[in-house]
Amino acid sequence: MFSSFQISRKISILFLSAIAASMFTACSNSNGASSSGNNNLSMPAIDTTKVSPTPTPSNTPTNTPSNSNSPTLAPNTPSPEIDLTKELEIGELELYKHRSGIMEISIPKGWKLVDNSQAGEILVTWNDKAGRATISSNIFVPPSEIPENRLSDVFEVIIKGMYGNQADFALRSPVLEATGNVVIEWTSTVTIGNKKIKFLANSKLQRINNKFVILTFGAIEPKFIELKDSFAKISNSQTVNASLTIP
Repeated sequence: MFSSFQISRKISILFLSAIAASMFTACSNSNGASSSGNNNLSMPAIDTTKVSPTPTPSNTPTNTPSNSNSPTLAPNTPSPEIDLTKELEIGELELYKHRSGIMEISIPKGWKLVDNSQAGEILVTWNDKAGRATISSNIFVPPSEIPENRLSDVFEVIIKGMYGNQADFALRSPVLEATGNVVIEWTSTVTIGNKKIKFLANSKLQRINNKFVILTFGAIEPKFIELKDSFAKISNSQTVNASLTIP
C-alpha cells in the first residue's frame, strides 16, 4: 500500500514561506540569476512546513520535516504481496461528497480514502489498493492575497513543500493555463514490493472566490499516460461551492 507523501497540514506557515520564496526568486531573476539554470527540472526540495518566512540564500526553503499526520501516498515499507502485473485501470466512478458540502468529485470505485481534513482545510486522498496511483484534493483559504503575477511562483513553492521530501523529487516549471489555473508536473520514485518505480504526477491550482483548490493526480510511469484521459474526467467532475465556509 501507499504509505506517505508528506503533505503539509500547516498551510498558513507554508503559504507565508511560499510568498517569501517567490519574492526572493523574482528579485534573483531580475538580477539575471536563475534558480534552475538551464535545467527544466528543479532540484529536490524538502518539506517547508516549518520554514521561516525569510528565504535562505540557496533559494530553496529548508526545515525539519513535519511529523503531523498526513495522507499516505508513497510506500515506505516494501509490500511483496503487490502484483505489478495486474492491470491498473480506472473503471467505474462513484460520487464523493465531502461532509462540509463544499466539494464533490467522482473517484474510482474501490480506491482507499484517507481524509485528513482539519479546521479550515479540506485534505482528502484516494489511493489505488496496490499503491500505484493516487488522487488528492486540498481546499483552503490562503492567509494572504496573492497577485496573479506571483501565483505560479507561490504554487511552485507550495508543491515543493507538499511533496519535495519524496525520493528523486523533481518538478517542471509551472504552466499558466488560459483559464487562469496553474499546472505543475512533477516526478518522484516510489517503492512497490521490491521494485523502485518512477512516479509521475500533475498538480493543478485553481482560485475560486477566496479559496485555493489544489487537485493532484499521479501514477507509476508505465500507466500515467494511459490514465490521463480518466484523470481529466475526474478533474472535470470536481465541483467546489466556494460560497460555503470550510468548517
